[in-house]
Amino acid sequence: MSTGAESERPSLTRYQFASYAAPAMPLAMNGLIIAVYLPAVYADAEGFGLALGFVGFLVMASRLFDGFTDPFIGFWSDRLRTKWGRRKPFLIIGTPIYMVGLWFLWIPPFEFSEVTFLGIEFNNGYPWLLGTLIFLYVGSTIKDVPYSAWGAELSTRYNERTLIMSWREAFSVGGSLVGALTPAIIFFWGYDKPSDAVYFLTWFIVIVTPIYILNSVYSVPEYDVTEARKARIPLRESIRVAWDNEPYRKLIIIFLFSTIGSAMTNTLSFFFVKHVLLAGDLYGFYLAPYFISQIIAIPLWFALSRRIGKHRATMVAIGWYSLWSCFIPVIAWMDAAHFTAFEVGALLSFLPEDSYASTMAYFEGIPTGKFIFFIAVMCLKGSAIGALSALPYAMAADVIDLDTARTGKKQGGAYFSIWTMTRKLAYALGLFVGANAAVFIGFNSLADPLSGENSATALLGLAILYSMVPALFKFVAMPLLWNYSLTEEKLAEIQAEIAARELEAGVAPNATAPGQPSPQGT
Repeated sequence: MSTGAESERPSLTRYQFASYAAPAMPLAMNGLIIAVYLPAVYADAEGFGLALGFVGFLVMASRLFDGFTDPFIGFWSDRLRTKWGRRKPFLIIGTPIYMVGLWFLWIPPFEFSEVTFLGIEFNNGYPWLLGTLIFLYVGSTIKDVPYSAWGAELSTRYNERTLIMSWREAFSVGGSLVGALTPAIIFFWGYDKPSDAVYFLTWFIVIVTPIYILNSVYSVPEYDVTEARKARIPLRESIRVAWDNEPYRKLIIIFLFSTIGSAMTNTLSFFFVKHVLLAGDLYGFYLAPYFISQIIAIPLWFALSRRIGKHRATMVAIGWYSLWSCFIPVIAWMDAAHFTAFEVGALLSFLPEDSYASTMAYFEGIPTGKFIFFIAVMCLKGSAIGALSALPYAMAADVIDLDTARTGKKQGGAYFSIWTMTRKLAYALGLFVGANAAVFIGFNSLADPLSGENSATALLGLAILYSMVPALFKFVAMPLLWNYSLTEEKLAEIQAEIAARELEAGVAPNATAPGQPSPQGT
């Protein structure tokens, strides 16, 4: 609960929940294709054919540049005062930059080839990848850091914050689901390559992103800044204060290791399906049920968090995720003959003869038994992903109140800039580690899966890097969450203290009406 003037803010309507959360849908779609399809498109023999290890290095380099811009955007958005608010202008400015970078990353205007510059011969796809990623990430930072801070400021109520993040996570998973279903749908029209899916998804993202952003800016309020302390805090001190916030520091460490694990999984997933399960053409069929399981499970995790607290629910989710991760190398190791009962032909044997024959033509020559069993395990594992995304975000919104109680300032931008910087740098590190660890154990992403060039040891190592190693990274959170101190009761005490200080200072927050300028001044 919250007390004081801020508790008088009306609860958001369902339309406002949806309007705030909607931009997360195309954002997640792009996140999916970068996380999953960038290695597949740029470092696969049927894509641009670049080297997997070097692609991983370039992505890491672009993320390093991008990550260090986050604190500056967050710091700036905390201090900006305009009649439209302090967060919304960044969304309007960053969106077109983001879309230009997105378009040219996936739809380059020329074909990559070997070139010579200053006596050095190289494929011009490498500098193009680096340049477009940097452009994309700059636009993404400008809009996404203030967007996250804005969400944290929409409510002071403990459970309503979780609800806001759950709405956002639902749209995010929905976007991932659209991205996952697209390759499965277009497969039946003969588009079975990752580059085909990326092409259609890019068009969709470029069309819907500005629509959702403009609707969100118009329909969702941005509340005025009410701070007991008027003096501005320098950037360096702001970052130091954030790091001294113990619950936040724990969340950053948890998020760091969890994101490294997620990046490894996403980077290697296509290569696992293509080279270990020998079902690369069916990759889209794996993604769709995986994300459906996340959507179905989100209300269950939300209900659990209300009963036992966000940190305990997160611990349960980590345990559930890790349990099913252990089955993946076993599936890879077992012979395909053990999975005959799961073959598409066996599962669809009830169909009429003509329908059966036409359906089976799509799967001719593909060993589907092991693949379908793998999907079942991944749905159980994937049901935890929604909790591991939404709950830490909601917990991060809570720790900002602790900072406000200590400093008298509302520094959501600074906090979420460090959060997104951590995510980006950790993701870059995880992608680099995953890609290069796979190369180190002898895996060749450009090899024909049926050629036998990748040894059984390399393929088993790929399975372990894809599943068990990421689970170990997530387990780092367990001891940190066990004694997590910022419970619902503690947050209520902190918010009461904030309200008392603001009343002493003579400030009272007012909401900016949807579609109206904020009276904050300049």
